[in-house]
Amino acid sequence: MNDVILTQIDKEVLVDEIADAVVSRLLDVLPAQEPEDELIQIPEVMKLLGRSRTTINNWRKEGFLREHVFNTRVYFKKSEVMNAGRQKNGFKK
Repeated sequence: MNDVILTQIDKEVLVDEIADAVVSRLLDVLPAQEPEDELIQIPEVMKLLGRSRTTINNWRKEGFLREHVFNTRVYFKKSEVMNAGRQKNGFKK
């Protein structure tokens, strides 16, 4: 039989400990997910799609790749880039 030890604990501390234990167990069970709305720049887009900078720039001008500009830097949402890549690869002959 297990020994039972009774101690006094603050309610908030108990709730935090239970929450931490639940999160820890869930992280072990759930698959790791990559943030879909992660912002990436042109070099990463080129790697993901296997395309040249010229192609990426052409797709930007055509509006096929939607860019997000912050200050003077150009970013793309990774999820949008992946969808665009799937669409372009689907139309390839």
